[in-house]
Amino acid sequence: MKFRDLFSKQAPGSIKNVRSTSQPTIADREATARKIDAIESEISAELGGYSDAENSTDSRIDSDLAIANNIEQCIYEASILYANRQPNAAASLLLEAVAQASDHTAEPVAWQMLLELASLDRDQARFEALALRYAERFETSPPQWRTSHPSLSNALSSTPMLAFRGKLLGSSAPSLAQLEQAAASHSKLAVDLCSITELDIAGCSALLALFSRWHQEGKHTCVAYSPTLIDMLRAQLQQGRPDENDAAWRLLIELIRVSGDEVSYEDACVAYCLTYELSPPAPVGLAMHQAPSVAELMLPEQIGYPVDTLLESLRTSAKPLDHIVLNCRQLRLIEFNAAAPLLAGVAEMARGKTVEWCDMLHLTSTLLQLISGEGKLKINHRLP
Repeated sequence: MKFRDLFSKQAPGSIKNVRSTSQPTIADREATARKIDAIESEISAELGGYSDAENSTDSRIDSDLAIANNIEQCIYEASILYANRQPNAAASLLLEAVAQASDHTAEPVAWQMLLELASLDRDQARFEALALRYAERFETSPPQWRTSHPSLSNALSSTPMLAFRGKLLGSSAPSLAQLEQAAASHSKLAVDLCSITELDIAGCSALLALFSRWHQEGKHTCVAYSPTLIDMLRAQLQQGRPDENDAAWRLLIELIRVSGDEVSYEDACVAYCLTYELSPPAPVGLAMHQAPSVAELMLPEQIGYPVDTLLESLRTSAKPLDHIVLNCRQLRLIEFNAAAPLLAGVAEMARGKTVEWCDMLHLTSTLLQLISGEGKLKINHRLP
Protein backbone atom coordinates (compact mmCIF):
# COMPACT_ATOMS: atom_id res chain seq x y z
CA MET A 1 0.00 0.00 0.00
CA LYS A 2 1.28 3.46 -0.92
CA PHE A 3 1.52 5.89 1.97
CA ARG A 4 -0.39 8.57 0.04
CA ASP A 5 -3.38 6.12 -0.24
CA LEU A 6 -3.72 5.95 3.51
CA PHE A 7 -5.21 9.43 3.60
CA SER A 8 -8.11 8.43 1.28
CA LYS A 9 -9.18 5.22 2.97
CA GLN A 10 -12.84 4.80 3.81
CA ALA A 11 -13.62 4.10 7.42
CA PRO A 12 -15.06 0.63 8.04
CA GLY A 13 -18.80 0.47 7.71
CA SER A 14 -19.18 -0.46 11.36
CA ILE A 15 -17.81 2.85 12.54
CA LYS A 16 -19.19 5.25 9.92
CA ASN A 17 -21.20 8.14 11.37
CA VAL A 18 -20.88 6.74 14.88
CA ARG A 19 -20.03 9.00 17.79
CA SER A 20 -18.46 7.26 20.72
CA THR A 21 -20.54 7.55 23.88
CA SER A 22 -18.30 5.56 26.18
CA GLN A 23 -14.66 5.62 27.30
CA PRO A 24 -12.39 3.33 25.25
CA THR A 25 -11.48 0.06 26.88
CA ILE A 26 -7.94 -1.24 27.23
CA ALA A 27 -8.56 -3.57 24.30
CA ASP A 28 -9.69 -0.62 22.19
CA ARG A 29 -6.58 1.36 23.03
CA GLU A 30 -4.35 -1.59 22.17
CA ALA A 31 -6.14 -2.07 18.83
CA THR A 32 -5.75 1.61 18.03
CA ALA A 33 -2.06 1.47 18.87
CA ARG A 34 -1.62 -1.51 16.57
CA LYS A 35 -3.34 0.38 13.73
CA ILE A 36 -1.11 3.40 14.28
CA ASP A 37 1.95 1.19 14.25
CA ALA A 38 0.81 -0.42 11.01
CA ILE A 39 0.22 2.96 9.37
CA GLU A 40 3.64 4.27 10.51
CA SER A 41 5.22 1.10 9.20
CA GLU A 42 3.64 1.58 5.76
CA ILE A 43 4.61 5.25 5.66
CA SER A 44 8.20 4.42 6.62
CA ALA A 45 8.40 1.72 3.95
CA GLU A 46 7.02 4.07 1.30
CA LEU A 47 9.35 6.93 2.25
CA GLY A 48 12.24 4.48 2.36
CA GLY A 49 11.51 3.45 -1.22
CA TYR A 50 11.54 7.06 -2.38
CA SER A 51 14.74 7.72 -0.45
CA ASP A 52 16.45 4.72 -2.06
CA ALA A 53 15.41 5.93 -5.51
CA GLU A 54 16.64 9.45 -4.80
CA ASN A 55 19.91 8.16 -3.41
CA SER A 56 20.33 5.99 -6.51
CA THR A 57 19.68 8.98 -8.79
CA ASP A 58 22.05 11.19 -6.80
CA SER A 59 24.69 8.46 -6.92
CA ARG A 60 24.31 8.15 -10.69
CA ILE A 61 24.56 11.94 -11.14
CA ASP A 62 27.65 12.08 -8.92
CA SER A 63 29.20 9.26 -10.94
CA ASP A 64 28.51 11.02 -14.25
CA LEU A 65 29.96 14.27 -12.89
CA ALA A 66 33.05 12.45 -11.67
CA ILE A 67 33.60 10.90 -15.12
CA ALA A 68 33.05 14.26 -16.86
CA ASN A 69 35.39 16.10 -14.50
CA ASN A 70 37.99 13.35 -14.92
CA ILE A 71 37.91 13.66 -18.73
CA GLU A 72 38.23 17.43 -18.62
CA GLN A 73 41.11 17.23 -16.19
CA CYS A 74 42.78 14.52 -18.29
CA ILE A 75 42.74 16.53 -21.52
CA TYR A 76 44.34 19.51 -19.76
CA GLU A 77 46.99 17.30 -18.14
CA ALA A 78 47.61 15.57 -21.47
CA SER A 79 48.14 18.92 -23.20
CA ILE A 80 50.73 19.83 -20.56
CA LEU A 81 52.50 16.47 -20.94
CA TYR A 82 52.60 16.91 -24.71
CA ALA A 83 53.89 20.49 -24.35
CA ASN A 84 56.68 19.07 -22.18
CA ARG A 85 57.55 16.58 -24.96
CA GLN A 86 55.97 13.53 -23.31
CA PRO A 87 53.55 12.35 -26.04
CA ASN A 88 53.45 8.72 -24.85
CA ALA A 89 52.41 9.74 -21.35
CA ALA A 90 49.78 12.03 -22.84
CA ALA A 91 48.38 9.18 -24.96
CA SER A 92 48.18 6.83 -21.97
CA LEU A 93 46.29 9.42 -19.94
CA LEU A 94 43.83 10.08 -22.76
CA LEU A 95 43.19 6.36 -23.34
CA GLU A 96 42.35 6.01 -19.67
CA ALA A 97 40.00 9.01 -19.89
CA VAL A 98 37.95 7.57 -22.79
CA ALA A 99 37.82 4.03 -21.42
CA GLN A 100 34.34 4.77 -20.03
CA ALA A 101 31.78 6.58 -22.19
CA SER A 102 30.52 9.99 -21.10
CA ASP A 103 28.19 12.61 -22.53
CA HIS A 104 30.57 15.38 -21.53
CA THR A 105 31.67 17.72 -24.32
CA ALA A 106 35.30 17.05 -23.40
CA GLU A 107 35.16 13.39 -24.47
CA PRO A 108 35.28 14.07 -28.26
CA VAL A 109 38.24 16.39 -27.61
CA ALA A 110 40.09 13.57 -25.87
CA TRP A 111 39.48 11.30 -28.88
CA GLN A 112 40.64 14.02 -31.29
CA MET A 113 43.85 14.44 -29.30
CA LEU A 114 44.49 10.69 -29.47
CA LEU A 115 43.99 10.74 -33.25
CA GLU A 116 46.33 13.73 -33.56
CA LEU A 117 49.06 11.94 -31.59
CA ALA A 118 48.81 8.93 -33.88
CA SER A 119 48.87 11.16 -36.94
CA LEU A 120 51.91 13.12 -35.74
CA ASP A 121 53.69 9.81 -35.05
CA ARG A 122 52.88 8.68 -38.63
CA ASP A 123 51.34 5.56 -37.05
CA GLN A 124 48.60 4.70 -39.52
CA ALA A 125 47.64 1.40 -37.89
CA ARG A 126 47.11 3.03 -34.49
CA PHE A 127 45.24 5.91 -36.12
CA GLU A 128 42.83 3.60 -37.96
CA ALA A 129 42.18 1.50 -34.84
CA LEU A 130 41.34 4.64 -32.87
CA ALA A 131 39.23 5.99 -35.74
CA LEU A 132 37.13 2.79 -35.75
CA ARG A 133 36.54 3.04 -31.99
CA TYR A 134 35.70 6.72 -32.39
CA ALA A 135 33.13 5.92 -35.10
CA GLU A 136 31.52 3.21 -32.97
CA ARG A 137 31.42 5.42 -29.90
CA PHE A 138 29.80 8.43 -31.61
CA GLU A 139 27.95 6.58 -34.38
CA THR A 140 29.57 8.58 -37.15
CA SER A 141 31.96 8.06 -40.05
CA PRO A 142 35.53 7.38 -38.92
CA PRO A 143 38.17 10.10 -39.40
CA GLN A 144 40.34 9.50 -42.46
CA TRP A 145 44.10 9.06 -42.50
CA ARG A 146 45.86 11.80 -44.41
CA THR A 147 48.94 10.78 -46.39
CA SER A 148 50.40 14.29 -46.53
CA HIS A 149 51.56 16.06 -43.40
CA PRO A 150 53.38 19.33 -42.77
CA SER A 151 57.11 18.74 -42.73
CA LEU A 152 60.00 20.51 -41.13
CA SER A 153 61.15 21.79 -44.52
CA ASN A 154 57.77 23.42 -45.04
CA ALA A 155 58.01 25.03 -41.63
CA LEU A 156 61.44 26.43 -42.42
CA SER A 157 60.08 27.92 -45.64
CA SER A 158 58.11 30.51 -43.65
CA THR A 159 59.99 33.79 -43.37
CA PRO A 160 61.00 34.96 -39.88
CA MET A 161 61.13 38.73 -39.38
CA LEU A 162 64.15 40.14 -37.50
CA ALA A 163 64.02 43.77 -36.39
CA PHE A 164 66.85 46.27 -36.09
CA ARG A 165 65.84 49.14 -33.83
CA GLY A 166 67.35 52.40 -32.68
CA LYS A 167 70.65 53.83 -33.92
CA LEU A 168 72.56 52.48 -36.92
CA LEU A 169 76.00 53.89 -36.14
CA GLY A 170 79.62 52.83 -36.21
CA SER A 171 79.15 51.84 -32.56
CA SER A 172 76.21 49.52 -33.39
CA ALA A 173 78.39 46.45 -33.98
CA PRO A 174 76.94 44.54 -30.94
CA SER A 175 73.37 45.04 -32.20
CA LEU A 176 74.32 43.89 -35.70
CA ALA A 177 76.09 40.87 -34.21
CA GLN A 178 72.87 39.91 -32.40
CA LEU A 179 70.97 40.28 -35.68
CA GLU A 180 73.47 38.04 -37.43
CA GLN A 181 73.26 35.45 -34.67
CA ALA A 182 69.44 35.40 -34.82
CA ALA A 183 69.60 34.81 -38.59
CA ALA A 184 72.17 32.01 -38.39
CA SER A 185 69.65 29.14 -38.52
CA HIS A 186 67.52 30.57 -41.35
CA SER A 187 68.05 30.31 -45.07
CA LYS A 188 65.28 32.83 -45.67
CA LEU A 189 64.59 35.88 -43.53
CA ALA A 190 63.22 39.40 -43.50
CA VAL A 191 64.78 42.37 -41.73
CA ASP A 192 62.65 45.20 -40.37
CA LEU A 193 64.47 48.55 -40.65
CA CYS A 194 61.40 50.67 -39.97
CA SER A 195 62.43 51.61 -36.43
CA ILE A 196 65.89 53.05 -37.14
CA THR A 197 66.03 56.46 -35.44
CA GLU A 198 69.53 57.64 -36.36
CA LEU A 199 72.33 56.57 -38.69
CA ASP A 200 75.76 57.45 -39.97
CA ILE A 201 77.95 56.27 -42.84
CA ALA A 202 79.89 53.79 -40.67
CA GLY A 203 76.65 52.16 -39.56
CA CYS A 204 75.43 51.92 -43.17
CA SER A 205 78.71 50.29 -44.14
CA ALA A 206 78.41 47.66 -41.39
CA LEU A 207 74.81 46.84 -42.35
CA LEU A 208 75.71 46.50 -46.04
CA ALA A 209 78.61 44.20 -45.11
CA LEU A 210 76.16 41.98 -43.21
CA PHE A 211 73.76 41.88 -46.18
CA SER A 212 76.68 41.01 -48.46
CA ARG A 213 77.75 38.09 -46.22
CA TRP A 214 74.22 36.72 -46.19
CA HIS A 215 74.10 36.97 -49.98
CA GLN A 216 77.36 35.04 -50.28
CA GLU A 217 76.03 32.38 -47.89
CA GLY A 218 73.00 31.90 -50.13
CA LYS A 219 70.47 33.40 -47.74
CA HIS A 220 67.35 34.94 -49.25
CA THR A 221 67.01 38.29 -47.47
CA CYS A 222 64.03 40.63 -47.61
CA VAL A 223 63.85 44.09 -46.06
CA ALA A 224 61.04 46.30 -44.83
CA TYR A 225 61.72 50.00 -44.37
CA SER A 226 59.90 53.29 -43.96
CA PRO A 227 60.13 56.54 -45.99
CA THR A 228 61.78 58.08 -42.93
CA LEU A 229 64.81 55.86 -43.44
CA ILE A 230 65.15 57.05 -47.04
CA ASP A 231 64.98 60.66 -45.83
CA MET A 232 67.73 60.01 -43.26
CA LEU A 233 69.95 58.47 -45.94
CA ARG A 234 69.40 61.38 -48.31
CA ALA A 235 70.37 63.76 -45.50
CA GLN A 236 73.81 62.09 -45.38
CA LEU A 237 74.46 62.71 -49.09
CA GLN A 238 75.14 65.56 -51.44
CA GLN A 239 75.41 65.11 -55.18
CA GLY A 240 78.86 66.05 -56.42
CA ARG A 241 80.43 65.61 -52.97
CA PRO A 242 82.10 62.19 -52.85
CA ASP A 243 82.51 60.83 -49.35
CA GLU A 244 85.45 58.62 -48.46
CA ASN A 245 82.98 55.82 -47.81
CA ASP A 246 80.07 55.51 -50.25
CA ALA A 247 78.04 53.19 -47.98
CA ALA A 248 75.15 55.62 -47.50
CA TRP A 249 74.82 55.97 -51.27
CA ARG A 250 74.94 52.20 -51.81
CA LEU A 251 72.35 51.50 -49.10
CA LEU A 252 70.03 54.17 -50.48
CA ILE A 253 70.32 52.80 -54.04
CA GLU A 254 69.76 49.20 -52.85
CA LEU A 255 66.61 50.06 -50.86
CA ILE A 256 65.15 52.08 -53.74
CA ARG A 257 65.96 49.22 -56.12
CA VAL A 258 64.04 46.61 -54.12
CA SER A 259 61.06 48.96 -53.81
CA GLY A 260 60.42 48.65 -57.54
CA ASP A 261 60.41 52.44 -58.09
CA GLU A 262 62.38 52.41 -61.36
CA VAL A 263 62.36 56.19 -61.87
CA SER A 264 63.77 56.94 -58.40
CA TYR A 265 66.26 54.11 -58.80
CA GLU A 266 67.60 55.49 -62.09
CA ASP A 267 67.81 59.00 -60.62
CA ALA A 268 69.80 57.74 -57.64
CA CYS A 269 72.16 55.76 -59.89
CA VAL A 270 72.77 58.80 -62.12
CA ALA A 271 73.52 60.98 -59.07
CA TYR A 272 75.96 58.36 -57.78
CA CYS A 273 77.74 58.11 -61.16
CA LEU A 274 78.10 61.90 -61.37
CA THR A 275 79.42 62.08 -57.82
CA TYR A 276 81.92 59.23 -57.93
CA GLU A 277 82.48 58.93 -61.69
CA LEU A 278 81.87 55.21 -61.34
CA SER A 279 79.27 52.72 -62.49
CA PRO A 280 76.30 52.17 -60.14
CA PRO A 281 77.00 49.74 -57.28
CA ALA A 282 76.11 46.07 -57.78
CA PRO A 283 73.06 44.76 -55.90
CA VAL A 284 73.69 42.83 -52.67
CA GLY A 285 70.82 40.42 -53.21
CA LEU A 286 68.06 42.07 -51.20
CA ALA A 287 64.35 41.73 -51.95
CA MET A 288 61.38 43.73 -50.70
CA HIS A 289 59.41 42.20 -47.86
CA GLN A 290 55.72 42.20 -48.67
CA ALA A 291 53.17 41.89 -45.87
CA PRO A 292 50.55 39.21 -46.50
CA SER A 293 47.78 40.42 -48.79
CA VAL A 294 45.30 38.80 -46.44
CA ALA A 295 45.21 38.86 -42.67
CA GLU A 296 47.06 35.57 -42.30
CA LEU A 297 50.38 34.96 -40.62
CA MET A 298 52.06 31.56 -40.74
CA LEU A 299 53.30 30.08 -37.46
CA PRO A 300 56.33 27.76 -37.44
CA GLU A 301 56.32 24.03 -36.72
CA GLN A 302 57.46 24.46 -33.11
CA ILE A 303 57.27 27.42 -30.75
CA GLY A 304 59.74 27.40 -27.89
CA TYR A 305 60.93 29.88 -25.31
CA PRO A 306 61.93 32.67 -25.80
CA VAL A 307 59.30 33.89 -28.25
CA ASP A 308 60.63 37.41 -28.81
CA THR A 309 61.92 36.83 -32.34
CA LEU A 310 58.68 35.20 -33.45
CA LEU A 311 56.59 37.99 -31.93
CA GLU A 312 58.73 40.62 -33.65
CA SER A 313 58.11 39.01 -37.03
CA LEU A 314 54.37 38.73 -36.36
CA ARG A 315 54.15 42.29 -35.04
CA THR A 316 55.66 43.81 -38.17
CA SER A 317 53.40 41.87 -40.53
CA ALA A 318 50.32 42.47 -38.37
CA LYS A 319 50.63 46.27 -38.26
CA PRO A 320 48.55 47.01 -41.39
CA LEU A 321 45.96 44.32 -40.67
CA ASP A 322 42.54 44.88 -39.13
CA HIS A 323 41.82 41.19 -38.56
CA ILE A 324 44.70 38.86 -37.74
CA VAL A 325 44.63 35.18 -38.67
CA LEU A 326 47.42 33.07 -37.22
CA ASN A 327 47.77 30.12 -39.58
CA CYS A 328 48.63 27.02 -37.50
CA ARG A 329 48.68 24.54 -40.38
CA GLN A 330 52.37 23.77 -39.77
CA LEU A 331 52.26 24.15 -35.97
CA ARG A 332 52.87 20.87 -34.13
CA LEU A 333 54.10 21.94 -30.70
CA ILE A 334 54.00 24.89 -28.31
CA GLU A 335 56.37 24.29 -25.43
CA PHE A 336 54.77 24.74 -22.02
CA ASN A 337 57.00 27.62 -20.89
CA ALA A 338 56.38 29.43 -24.21
CA ALA A 339 52.56 29.37 -24.04
CA ALA A 340 52.02 32.23 -21.57
CA PRO A 341 54.49 34.71 -23.17
CA LEU A 342 53.11 33.80 -26.60
CA LEU A 343 49.53 34.62 -25.56
CA ALA A 344 50.64 37.82 -23.84
CA GLY A 345 52.66 38.90 -26.85
CA VAL A 346 49.84 38.21 -29.30
CA ALA A 347 47.39 40.14 -27.11
CA GLU A 348 49.78 43.10 -26.95
CA MET A 349 50.37 42.90 -30.70
CA ALA A 350 46.64 42.84 -31.48
CA ARG A 351 45.69 45.80 -29.26
CA GLY A 352 41.98 45.27 -29.70
CA LYS A 353 42.13 43.66 -33.15
CA THR A 354 40.40 40.34 -33.64
CA VAL A 355 42.83 37.41 -33.56
CA GLU A 356 41.89 34.03 -35.00
CA TRP A 357 43.94 30.85 -34.54
CA CYS A 358 43.25 28.86 -37.70
CA ASP A 359 43.81 25.17 -38.53
CA MET A 360 45.00 24.31 -35.01
CA LEU A 361 45.54 20.97 -33.29
CA HIS A 362 43.53 20.20 -30.15
CA LEU A 363 46.84 19.25 -28.51
CA THR A 364 48.05 22.85 -28.74
CA SER A 365 44.72 24.69 -28.49
CA THR A 366 43.84 22.94 -25.21
CA LEU A 367 47.08 24.19 -23.68
CA LEU A 368 46.39 27.77 -24.79
CA GLN A 369 42.83 27.61 -23.46
CA LEU A 370 44.14 26.34 -20.13
CA ILE A 371 46.76 29.11 -19.91
CA SER A 372 44.34 31.85 -20.99
CA GLY A 373 41.98 31.06 -18.11
CA GLU A 374 38.92 33.25 -18.55
CA GLY A 375 40.19 34.64 -21.84
CA LYS A 376 38.18 33.49 -24.83
CA LEU A 377 40.32 32.51 -27.80
CA LYS A 378 38.88 32.24 -31.30
CA ILE A 379 40.17 28.88 -32.51
CA ASN A 380 39.34 26.84 -35.59
CA HIS A 381 40.57 23.26 -35.39
CA ARG A 382 41.86 21.07 -38.19
CA LEU A 383 41.11 17.45 -38.83
CA PRO A 384 43.79 15.05 -37.55
